[in-house]
Amino acid sequence: MQQLNKPTYSEQVINLIRQRIRNGKLRRGDRISEASIAEECGISRAPVREALYQLETEGLLMSHPKRGKCVALLTGDSIRHRYELCGILEGAAAADAAASLPEGPWEELGALLERMKQGVVSGTSVEDHAELGTAFHETILARSSNPLLVTIARSSCRVISKYLMFQHWRTLYTTEELFQRHNSIYQAMLSRRPRTIEEAVRAHYADSAERLAQICEAEQKPRPPALRRAHFPVE
Repeated sequence: MQQLNKPTYSEQVINLIRQRIRNGKLRRGDRISEASIAEECGISRAPVREALYQLETEGLLMSHPKRGKCVALLTGDSIRHRYELCGILEGAAAADAAASLPEGPWEELGALLERMKQGVVSGTSVEDHAELGTAFHETILARSSNPLLVTIARSSCRVISKYLMFQHWRTLYTTEELFQRHNSIYQAMLSRRPRTIEEAVRAHYADSAERLAQICEAEQKPRPPALRRAHFPVE
Protein backbone atom coordinates (compact mmCIF):
# COMPACT_ATOMS: atom_id res chain seq x y z
CA MET A 1 0.00 0.00 0.00
CA GLN A 2 1.36 3.39 -1.02
CA GLN A 3 1.72 5.81 1.87
CA LEU A 4 0.67 9.36 1.10
CA ASN A 5 2.71 12.22 2.48
CA LYS A 6 0.95 14.50 4.91
CA PRO A 7 0.85 18.13 3.80
CA THR A 8 3.50 20.31 5.40
CA TYR A 9 2.60 23.29 7.56
CA SER A 10 3.42 25.65 4.70
CA GLU A 11 1.15 23.68 2.33
CA GLN A 12 -1.67 23.85 4.87
CA VAL A 13 -1.23 27.62 5.22
CA ILE A 14 -1.23 27.99 1.42
CA ASN A 15 -4.50 26.04 1.20
CA LEU A 16 -6.01 28.06 4.05
CA ILE A 17 -5.26 31.42 2.42
CA ARG A 18 -6.34 30.23 -1.03
CA GLN A 19 -9.67 29.07 0.38
CA ARG A 20 -10.25 32.35 2.22
CA ILE A 21 -9.55 34.32 -0.95
CA ARG A 22 -11.82 32.03 -2.97
CA ASN A 23 -14.77 32.27 -0.55
CA GLY A 24 -14.41 36.03 -0.13
CA LYS A 25 -13.24 36.09 3.49
CA LEU A 26 -10.03 37.67 2.23
CA ARG A 27 -10.53 40.33 -0.42
CA ARG A 28 -8.22 42.16 -2.79
CA GLY A 29 -6.04 44.58 -0.83
CA ASP A 30 -6.55 42.91 2.55
CA ARG A 31 -3.36 42.78 4.63
CA ILE A 32 -1.87 39.37 5.40
CA SER A 33 -0.15 39.21 8.80
CA GLU A 34 2.54 36.58 9.12
CA ALA A 35 2.41 36.79 12.92
CA SER A 36 -1.38 36.51 13.10
CA ILE A 37 -1.51 33.45 10.87
CA ALA A 38 1.28 31.75 12.83
CA GLU A 39 -0.58 32.40 16.09
CA GLU A 40 -3.92 31.25 14.67
CA CYS A 41 -2.45 28.00 13.36
CA GLY A 42 -0.24 27.38 16.39
CA ILE A 43 2.97 27.14 14.36
CA SER A 44 6.19 29.10 13.97
CA ARG A 45 6.56 31.92 11.47
CA ALA A 46 8.98 30.03 9.21
CA PRO A 47 6.38 27.84 7.39
CA VAL A 48 4.02 30.83 7.20
CA ARG A 49 6.76 32.92 5.61
CA GLU A 50 7.42 30.12 3.11
CA ALA A 51 3.70 29.91 2.28
CA LEU A 52 3.37 33.65 1.74
CA TYR A 53 6.40 33.65 -0.55
CA GLN A 54 4.84 30.84 -2.62
CA LEU A 55 1.49 32.64 -2.86
CA GLU A 56 3.25 35.82 -3.96
CA THR A 57 5.07 33.84 -6.65
CA GLU A 58 1.70 32.56 -7.87
CA GLY A 59 0.32 36.09 -8.03
CA LEU A 60 -2.23 35.76 -5.24
CA LEU A 61 -0.33 38.09 -2.91
CA MET A 62 1.74 41.22 -3.43
CA SER A 63 4.32 43.02 -1.28
CA HIS A 64 4.46 46.59 -0.07
CA PRO A 65 7.98 47.76 0.91
CA LYS A 66 6.88 49.12 4.32
CA ARG A 67 3.62 47.37 5.11
CA GLY A 68 4.22 43.73 4.29
CA LYS A 69 1.95 41.54 2.15
CA CYS A 70 -1.64 41.86 1.01
CA VAL A 71 -4.01 40.02 -1.30
CA ALA A 72 -3.10 41.09 -4.84
CA LEU A 73 -4.75 44.19 -6.22
CA LEU A 74 -6.13 44.19 -9.76
CA THR A 75 -6.94 46.81 -12.38
CA GLY A 76 -9.19 46.45 -15.38
CA ASP A 77 -6.19 46.55 -17.69
CA SER A 78 -4.24 43.94 -15.71
CA ILE A 79 -7.20 41.57 -16.09
CA ARG A 80 -7.44 42.27 -19.82
CA HIS A 81 -3.70 41.70 -20.29
CA ARG A 82 -3.68 38.39 -18.41
CA TYR A 83 -6.70 37.06 -20.28
CA GLU A 84 -5.30 38.19 -23.61
CA LEU A 85 -2.15 36.20 -22.89
CA CYS A 86 -4.20 33.18 -21.86
CA GLY A 87 -6.25 33.36 -25.05
CA ILE A 88 -3.15 33.49 -27.23
CA LEU A 89 -1.44 30.61 -25.42
CA GLU A 90 -4.45 28.34 -25.10
CA GLY A 91 -5.45 29.10 -28.68
CA ALA A 92 -2.06 27.89 -29.87
CA ALA A 93 -2.31 24.80 -27.67
CA ALA A 94 -5.82 24.07 -28.97
CA ALA A 95 -4.71 24.37 -32.60
CA ASP A 96 -1.83 22.02 -31.83
CA ALA A 97 -4.22 19.56 -30.16
CA ALA A 98 -6.64 19.62 -33.10
CA ALA A 99 -3.84 18.73 -35.51
CA SER A 100 -3.43 15.37 -33.77
CA LEU A 101 -7.13 14.47 -33.81
CA PRO A 102 -8.60 11.92 -36.23
CA GLU A 103 -11.45 13.00 -38.48
CA GLY A 104 -14.88 13.17 -36.91
CA PRO A 105 -16.21 14.43 -33.58
CA TRP A 106 -14.02 14.65 -30.49
CA GLU A 107 -15.90 12.29 -28.21
CA GLU A 108 -14.47 13.55 -24.90
CA LEU A 109 -15.33 17.18 -25.61
CA GLY A 110 -18.67 16.20 -27.09
CA ALA A 111 -19.57 14.30 -23.92
CA LEU A 112 -18.72 17.29 -21.72
CA LEU A 113 -20.82 19.58 -23.88
CA GLU A 114 -23.73 17.16 -23.74
CA ARG A 115 -23.57 17.23 -19.95
CA MET A 116 -23.60 21.03 -20.06
CA LYS A 117 -26.58 20.99 -22.41
CA GLN A 118 -28.50 18.58 -20.19
CA GLY A 119 -27.61 20.72 -17.19
CA VAL A 120 -29.23 23.77 -18.79
CA VAL A 121 -32.48 21.81 -19.11
CA SER A 122 -32.37 20.28 -15.64
CA GLY A 123 -31.26 23.44 -13.85
CA THR A 124 -27.77 22.39 -12.81
CA SER A 125 -25.91 25.04 -10.79
CA VAL A 126 -23.50 27.49 -12.39
CA GLU A 127 -20.75 26.02 -10.20
CA ASP A 128 -21.30 22.56 -11.72
CA HIS A 129 -21.22 24.06 -15.21
CA ALA A 130 -18.01 25.90 -14.35
CA GLU A 131 -16.41 22.61 -13.30
CA LEU A 132 -17.42 21.07 -16.61
CA GLY A 133 -15.92 24.10 -18.35
CA THR A 134 -12.64 23.56 -16.51
CA ALA A 135 -12.66 19.91 -17.58
CA PHE A 136 -13.36 21.04 -21.16
CA HIS A 137 -10.28 23.28 -21.24
CA GLU A 138 -8.11 20.66 -19.51
CA THR A 139 -9.16 18.05 -22.08
CA ILE A 140 -7.95 20.30 -24.88
CA LEU A 141 -4.69 21.21 -23.16
CA ALA A 142 -3.93 17.57 -22.38
CA ARG A 143 -3.70 16.84 -26.13
CA SER A 144 -1.16 19.55 -26.87
CA SER A 145 2.35 18.33 -27.64
CA ASN A 146 3.97 21.40 -26.03
CA PRO A 147 4.05 20.95 -22.21
CA LEU A 148 5.66 24.35 -21.57
CA LEU A 149 2.95 26.11 -23.55
CA VAL A 150 0.31 24.22 -21.57
CA THR A 151 1.89 25.06 -18.20
CA ILE A 152 2.02 28.79 -18.90
CA ALA A 153 -1.48 28.80 -20.42
CA ARG A 154 -2.91 27.14 -17.32
CA SER A 155 -1.33 29.64 -14.95
CA SER A 156 -1.79 32.90 -16.88
CA CYS A 157 -5.27 33.82 -15.59
CA ARG A 158 -6.07 31.04 -13.10
CA VAL A 159 -5.46 33.25 -10.06
CA ILE A 160 -8.15 35.66 -11.29
CA SER A 161 -10.93 33.25 -12.24
CA LYS A 162 -10.34 30.66 -9.50
CA TYR A 163 -9.41 32.96 -6.62
CA LEU A 164 -9.14 36.75 -6.81
CA MET A 165 -12.46 37.27 -8.61
CA PHE A 166 -14.10 33.91 -8.04
CA GLN A 167 -17.09 35.42 -6.22
CA HIS A 168 -17.83 37.53 -9.31
CA TRP A 169 -16.99 34.72 -11.71
CA ARG A 170 -19.77 32.61 -10.18
CA THR A 171 -22.37 35.11 -11.45
CA LEU A 172 -20.69 36.19 -14.68
CA TYR A 173 -22.64 33.87 -17.02
CA THR A 174 -25.87 31.90 -17.09
CA THR A 175 -25.67 28.15 -17.64
CA GLU A 176 -26.98 28.64 -21.19
CA GLU A 177 -24.23 31.16 -21.88
CA LEU A 178 -21.59 28.81 -20.48
CA PHE A 179 -22.79 26.06 -22.81
CA GLN A 180 -22.79 28.33 -25.86
CA ARG A 181 -19.32 29.70 -25.09
CA HIS A 182 -17.77 26.25 -24.98
CA ASN A 183 -19.79 24.98 -27.92
CA SER A 184 -18.27 27.78 -30.04
CA ILE A 185 -14.79 26.48 -29.25
CA TYR A 186 -15.87 22.90 -29.95
CA GLN A 187 -17.23 23.81 -33.38
CA ALA A 188 -13.98 25.61 -34.17
CA MET A 189 -11.99 22.54 -33.06
CA LEU A 190 -14.00 20.37 -35.44
CA SER A 191 -12.98 22.62 -38.34
CA ARG A 192 -9.32 21.60 -37.80
CA ARG A 193 -8.36 25.10 -39.06
CA PRO A 194 -5.68 26.61 -36.77
CA ARG A 195 -6.69 30.23 -37.32
CA THR A 196 -10.38 29.51 -36.71
CA ILE A 197 -9.52 27.67 -33.49
CA GLU A 198 -7.17 30.37 -32.22
CA GLU A 199 -9.71 33.12 -32.92
CA ALA A 200 -12.47 31.21 -31.12
CA VAL A 201 -10.35 30.66 -28.02
CA ARG A 202 -9.15 34.26 -27.95
CA ALA A 203 -12.73 35.54 -28.29
CA HIS A 204 -13.76 33.26 -25.43
CA TYR A 205 -11.18 34.80 -23.08
CA ALA A 206 -11.64 38.36 -24.37
CA ASP A 207 -15.30 38.31 -23.42
CA SER A 208 -14.55 37.07 -19.89
CA ALA A 209 -11.79 39.64 -19.52
CA GLU A 210 -14.03 42.55 -20.45
CA ARG A 211 -16.81 41.52 -18.09
CA LEU A 212 -14.42 41.03 -15.18
CA ALA A 213 -12.50 44.22 -15.98
CA GLN A 214 -15.68 46.29 -15.91
CA ILE A 215 -16.61 44.84 -12.51
CA CYS A 216 -13.12 45.59 -11.19
CA GLU A 217 -13.21 49.16 -12.49
CA ALA A 218 -16.67 49.74 -10.99
CA GLU A 219 -15.36 48.63 -7.59
CA GLN A 220 -12.49 51.09 -7.83
CA LYS A 221 -14.69 54.16 -8.22
CA PRO A 222 -14.29 56.56 -5.27
CA ARG A 223 -16.56 55.85 -2.31
CA PRO A 224 -17.42 57.94 0.76
CA PRO A 225 -14.58 57.76 3.32
CA ALA A 226 -16.67 55.82 5.83
CA LEU A 227 -17.23 53.03 3.31
CA ARG A 228 -13.64 52.58 2.20
CA ARG A 229 -11.85 49.43 3.27
CA ALA A 230 -8.21 49.65 4.26
CA HIS A 231 -5.96 48.68 1.39
CA PHE A 232 -2.50 49.37 0.07
CA PRO A 233 -2.32 52.39 -2.23
CA VAL A 234 -0.98 51.77 -5.72
CA GLU A 235 2.32 53.62 -5.91
